[in-house]
Amino acid sequence: MVKPIDGLFLQNLRYYISYQLMYVVISIVLSSIGAFFHFLLNHEISIVEAWLHNNHWEILIMAKVISLFLLNRWFSIRLYQLKTIRQLFKELVHWPEPRAVVVATFMVASYLALGKAQFVAQNLGYWYFHLASFISLFLYFGIEFVVIAYLDDVLNQKSHPARLWLSLSYTVIFAVSYRISVPDYYNLLSYVVLCYLTLVYLSGKAFRGWSNVLCFLIIFVAPMGSIFGLDPVWGDDFSPFRIDKKLNLAFLAVIWVISFLYYKYRDQVMSSVRKLLR
Repeated sequence: MVKPIDGLFLQNLRYYISYQLMYVVISIVLSSIGAFFHFLLNHEISIVEAWLHNNHWEILIMAKVISLFLLNRWFSIRLYQLKTIRQLFKELVHWPEPRAVVVATFMVASYLALGKAQFVAQNLGYWYFHLASFISLFLYFGIEFVVIAYLDDVLNQKSHPARLWLSLSYTVIFAVSYRISVPDYYNLLSYVVLCYLTLVYLSGKAFRGWSNVLCFLIIFVAPMGSIFGLDPVWGDDFSPFRIDKKLNLAFLAVIWVISFLYYKYRDQVMSSVRKLLR
């Protein structure tokens, strides 16, 4: 039994914190550079704010990609034997589990049914923002799991820290990083943390269930942000639908618990049903 707090656990946290720190600093620097050039052109503050708002996803994704590159270069300098992203994908990406598809679909249906989605006709023309939101949400969370897979592959070859404690610690670090880099104008912090927690859980042992992660991102996270207005950066400013009734933390917790129970105990329940039918 690996203790919750040990040298390996702290080493994983140290590198993950370093990655998130680089991401936050780079995102602030990129935003500052963009604002600086606008001010050089004597643009009004409203124009600068609009530019930062409309291009915030691009800034965040660039910051994450650069941070991942720097982390990779650091490991390479330390002479670690790193796998390429292509090798990681070939090793970790397979068909998702059917129960992961059911969980993602159930969460979409729950949000749309109880959140009362409303059609916003005037936003149909913002097709670029719909596409940009979908891709950005996919990359924003997807890059997180590339980083986690790298850390696991490099640092945890002989043994693994306690997964529960590592998952909770990663979630807290991610939440702090997100809150610093993304102003929570749309009160979606709890929703974003819920998405991250769900992805961490679906990633399975040693965070290597990438197929389930990709499935949840494609079916739930990206469409809910780009189409239905649960975008942490743009909210429902450009989405063709919006959730009319904001869902509170208690409701989100209920949906997550139901999904968790189904995902964890589906096989046992199905096995018991088959035995009863024989």
